[in-house]
Amino acid sequence: MLNFILRRLLLMIPTTLGVAAVVFAIYHLAPGDPATVMMGMGSGGQMGTSSDSESKIEAFRIKHGLDRHPVIQFLDYVGPVNLSRDGHPFFSSPYGERKIEEVVLASGEIVREGRPLAIDPLGETGEEERARIDEASERLLDDGLGEEAWAAARVELAACETERVLPALFSALFLLRLETDTRTPTVERVSATLAELTGADIEVHPERAVQLGSGATIREWFRWYYEEGGGDRVANGGQRPWGGLLCLDLGNEMQAKTSVAKELGRRLAVTVPLSLISVLLSYLIALPMGIFSVRRQGSRSDGALTVTLFVLYSIPTFWAGLMLILVFGKTGLDWLPVLGLHDKDAESLSRGAWLWDLAKHTILPVLTLTYGSLAYLSRQMRAGMLEVIRQDYIRTARAKGLSERVVVYKHALRNSMIPVLTLLASILPILIGGSIIVEKVFDIPGMGKYAFEGLLRRDFYIVMATTIFVGIMTQVGILLSDITYSLVDPRIRHD
Repeated sequence: MLNFILRRLLLMIPTTLGVAAVVFAIYHLAPGDPATVMMGMGSGGQMGTSSDSESKIEAFRIKHGLDRHPVIQFLDYVGPVNLSRDGHPFFSSPYGERKIEEVVLASGEIVREGRPLAIDPLGETGEEERARIDEASERLLDDGLGEEAWAAARVELAACETERVLPALFSALFLLRLETDTRTPTVERVSATLAELTGADIEVHPERAVQLGSGATIREWFRWYYEEGGGDRVANGGQRPWGGLLCLDLGNEMQAKTSVAKELGRRLAVTVPLSLISVLLSYLIALPMGIFSVRRQGSRSDGALTVTLFVLYSIPTFWAGLMLILVFGKTGLDWLPVLGLHDKDAESLSRGAWLWDLAKHTILPVLTLTYGSLAYLSRQMRAGMLEVIRQDYIRTARAKGLSERVVVYKHALRNSMIPVLTLLASILPILIGGSIIVEKVFDIPGMGKYAFEGLLRRDFYIVMATTIFVGIMTQVGILLSDITYSLVDPRIRHD
């Protein structure tokens, strides 16, 4: 048995990765964009009209890696190697904001130019070296110094690795982009330094030179950097080399920056007890009801019980929850609280009063979670036992003069439990998934409500974490079903 359990637990790892791949694919194929939702997509589907909305959406996508290839995004999420910009320095990340723009000239000719941006220093550049590079670059920008100081600055820059110097020089060009009319000699000085360090020979289109002056030189250098100078990709910083699902790192929420793992743990502390109580009540009530129905087969009580259970099973969860609120809440009998898990003044209550307040708040949610599975389980128990009591060994037991009670509880019960135990594999994830409706109706801060809110926000990390957890619960339910098979039927062995 132990070897069987260990094999199944190991098998859960690739299975969970497969679930993650399927959820990831569905998430990216589904319509909608988390960046657009972040910008405030209204209920009517119209986004707020802000002048910089497109740039904010683009910045959001770049920040969270949504501009990368989906395969890279999936590998980054799975891990164990962190492929983000602060990830393992062995890998590099694209800088999607560093774009090449096409400009149509009056002559109809198309010119490709780079968008000037402030370029951050490389992550592996040390503080001392960075300070030395920045100081030399600032001297190049100082028009008050002479040629001798500028030449010394170029010598200091040439002594450093070129790829570490380029961010500082391109940041200098970025600062000069708005002063091209008054600081043309400065632009030419920085341009000459770049040409000397890189060996690049750029050519500015004459028409753009007339239109932009030295600004055309700046945009041409940025084009070279993005296309030929390695500026489209930069080595990762290495601050967090490892991460992802295999390292139990579920990431942070896209908007709130809260750790998904911590928030999920807090929400599960609410959902799991409610679900386990519901499962326990379902089995404790459903099994005796199924046995009672078999022993009273064909009687009026059996018929009444069957009709009642079918009616319960047919009632939608959300409707049942709302009806319970109307009946037992302040609009009806006012017997029970209907929202949340505690009253507003719960923190000031004693321990006993606090637990009693919690119990009152959970009665209606547990009842709503339980009634559907209760009806289904009792019908399955009844069907399983009806099949068993028609077997030859049951007829033999009756022929030996055993009482009906002994026949049912000693000989028939164990074998008829197998179909009901099989349902354990589906009841656990169904209760977790069904808690979405219950927690929304009763305003309970559990995992179901968390998953629903994450789906509305199109938060990638929340959707992935909650769905993968339901997949893990399904596998755990199947494992528990297989283990309990051998407990109720000694003939079943897991080798």
